Amino acid sequence: MNTPRARGIQSIEVGGTLLRALMAAGGHLPLKDLAQAAGMPAAKAHAYLVSFCRLGLIEQPLEGGPYGLGPLARELGLISLQQQDPVRLSSERLEPLALELGMTVGLAVWGNQGPTVLRVAHPPAPVHIHLRHGSVLSVPGSASGQMLAADRPWAEVAPFWPSPSEATARQQLHTVQARGWALSDESLAPGVAAVAVPVLNAAGRIELSLVALAPRSQWVGEDGSPNTLALQILQRAAQGCSAQLGYSAPSSISRSRAASSAGP
Repeated sequence: MNTPRARGIQSIEVGGTLLRALMAAGGHLPLKDLAQAAGMPAAKAHAYLVSFCRLGLIEQPLEGGPYGLGPLARELGLISLQQQDPVRLSSERLEPLALELGMTVGLAVWGNQGPTVLRVAHPPAPVHIHLRHGSVLSVPGSASGQMLAADRPWAEVAPFWPSPSEATARQQLHTVQARGWALSDESLAPGVAAVAVPVLNAAGRIELSLVALAPRSQWVGEDGSPNTLALQILQRAAQGCSAQLGYSAPSSISRSRAASSAGP
């Protein structure tokens, strides 16, 4: 027996598309662009925007200028973030992810002693890749260590990086941050590879590292790059965690506007 769908208010749902479009843009948008992103005529969008501005969900700092999220929307966002527990929210995804990948997966955070493992989930397999709660990982020698160090100030990373060449280390971390994943190939144990991806907070900074470990044959291809399908699954899980923490990836509109404002 199908459960009847609860009755809602259609006009609120329609107006919500404007809020979603503005949130996805990651910045202010003029009426024309905002209406286009929400898929409605500009005149219809304007009527909703007037009401949203009165409520404080949207604001228009200058008359006739672009629209942005208003003070009420910002306050609601802050309250929501205060109620979130990054580790709890991300941990809920570990067991299903381990099952889907058939790999050991874990969460790591940057602690006082460096990258530290917080949670681990194993696939239903007779042999598990060893990863223990509370383990402190090498920064240059682990995928999570590289990922967590990628957007941290070098002064915080340097004590944990034995490499004598700061320039080489910085370049390696820049590469990790630019491509969005880090690979450790048999650095933790012979025959074992690990790939880590970032879980981002509302400010776009790396909050946690989501890592998957497996026999090298499952992760590393002949060209030395990670298994494409497994990487996509891992990244989708991290993106879901990031979204729960308030991170919103810049839309194509906001990226194109940023590029045009940057000039040639």
